[in-house]
Amino acid sequence: MLHPLPGLDLVSPEFVLRTPWTAPVPAETLVDGQQAGTWQDGRAKAGDWCLELAAGEGGGWCLRVTNGGSASRRLGTVTVARWRPLAFAPTLEAGDFREFIHGTSFLAMTCGVKVVGRKLHGLDHTATSSMVTVYQHDDGNALLLGILPPVGDGFAEFITLHAEPHCDSAFGWEARQVFERTVAPGETVACSPLVALTGGDGTALLADYGRRWREIAPPSGKPVQIGWNSWDHRAGAVTRASIDQNLAAARQLFGPALEVFCIDEGYEVQWGTWAANAKFPEGLADYCQSVKASGGTPGIWTAPLLVNTYNPLYFEHPDWFAARADGQIQIDSFAYGPMAYLDVTRPEVIEHLRTVFRNLRAAGFEYFKVDFSHCILKATRFADPSVGRAALIRRAFAAIRESIGPDAYLLSCGTPLESVHGLVDAVRGTGDIHIFWGHILLNAAMLAGHWWMHGNLWNVDPDFLVVRGPETADPPYGRRQVVTPMPPNGGWVAGREFNESEARAYALLVHLSGGDVILGDHLPALRQNGVEMLRRVLRPRANAAVPVDLFTCEQDLPRIWISRDENDTLVGIFNWLDKPARLDFDPAAWGLAGTPLDFWTGQPLPELPARQPRRTALALRFEN
Repeated sequence: MLHPLPGLDLVSPEFVLRTPWTAPVPAETLVDGQQAGTWQDGRAKAGDWCLELAAGEGGGWCLRVTNGGSASRRLGTVTVARWRPLAFAPTLEAGDFREFIHGTSFLAMTCGVKVVGRKLHGLDHTATSSMVTVYQHDDGNALLLGILPPVGDGFAEFITLHAEPHCDSAFGWEARQVFERTVAPGETVACSPLVALTGGDGTALLADYGRRWREIAPPSGKPVQIGWNSWDHRAGAVTRASIDQNLAAARQLFGPALEVFCIDEGYEVQWGTWAANAKFPEGLADYCQSVKASGGTPGIWTAPLLVNTYNPLYFEHPDWFAARADGQIQIDSFAYGPMAYLDVTRPEVIEHLRTVFRNLRAAGFEYFKVDFSHCILKATRFADPSVGRAALIRRAFAAIRESIGPDAYLLSCGTPLESVHGLVDAVRGTGDIHIFWGHILLNAAMLAGHWWMHGNLWNVDPDFLVVRGPETADPPYGRRQVVTPMPPNGGWVAGREFNESEARAYALLVHLSGGDVILGDHLPALRQNGVEMLRRVLRPRANAAVPVDLFTCEQDLPRIWISRDENDTLVGIFNWLDKPARLDFDPAAWGLAGTPLDFWTGQPLPELPARQPRRTALALRFEN
């Protein structure tokens, strides 16, 4: 059991925060904008809402909100704690701090560390952080605010508050949880426990924060998965024949090292009907038998909460779907057609999901990639209004886990993280990858924001490991795309395909993540240098690398990633820029001694280069 650090404390009549830089400051607590009164023995009131605050595991503070009225009420947002900018003495000045923004899903996946109040890449001046945030002063001290398990059925958000519209003076912050649900008279709703940690720099606090999650609610502990997926090269044009080609090539090139062979989008009859189409004439059970006969694990992708409006399921069960605020069914256009979202608060919809996944499990699948679940949050009205926003997705994943059993591997792709904790074995820690440098920049930012989760909450899936390009594989590299220049700070399917050094940098990044390694190239087309690159990184690091300069790097992304294992330490040093950069790495500063070996060649590197070429990574292995 970890003891609370001196961050938050309830000293009646105040809920107090201690920071490394100021006198203790009391918090405001609000329910839908109505301020709570003073705390007496851990209790307070905000109108008819009765509040109770108590210490929990790992240093967290649990706020429980009870409807003390005689009628059901709508609970929108609970501000567990607000510290206004001028409440701090002395005030905290934005230009002296960097803030860590933690993305949660494909709705807001972007992560990064930026100067407080500044804009960075996809992060606005006052970007909302999910689950956790960190403020680090230029003096090196930091404060972390986050939630701990058990998670509630609302989404936790952290937002910086500024004294001035220009966001360049005094600032404070607030921790809130968004429920958007009804609460019956006498019913109690629990917020996810709030924790504040001080006494180290930002990366040290994130590492400690992850350990607290693991101690309170250990992950499933299943090993990371190594395999291949059909999406990145073929996308929806996947066929059984193309998968068989790659299965054969995998055995020839890598022997039994690749275990999972996952069919991604394109096999299904239609979204909503998760059965084989004409491209898989022998059916899904036959595919599973073929993979198992080769010694592999069959996997499948689904987007089970989305149904194409041309699907008979939508026509026959119009009451099964979530609605807009005006009561009409929420329908959105995707590349795959117009989609409606299943209303997971209906028991018959949950039973439908159970049937879908029981059938897939019975066909022989043992690895399940569940995608697009976050999209149902576009809808605002569900049959049961007493279900909170995070609980919507949690209901679906609970039904899926029950149907596939505890032994199957369940990967949540893009789902808001709080909503699947304790139910899945892995989560996607990034957005989609393709063979362009701009995608590496985007995904590096997300891995730098999610590294502390790996092994503590679940396995982190860094998306596909792809290395194909003009220097490493034979064309075609995928479907033909419209070619455009890469915009500043990345971009989507822009620029040219990987060259070999860029592919090598990405392969090292995936390896350092310690997470799942799922290849996405057309394996028969890889050249020898591409194959050898993959062989070197197929087995991930035992421990995820820490981006040790996350809060101090002069580039917008951390350059130094260090993975310490039992026998060695692997250091990745990246230059994310489009121009050469000074290397500026002192091994002794990170407790490393001896002559490092080049990770790729095994040759000693007695002297490190003074400068690093554009878009490259240096991989140094130090033996313990």
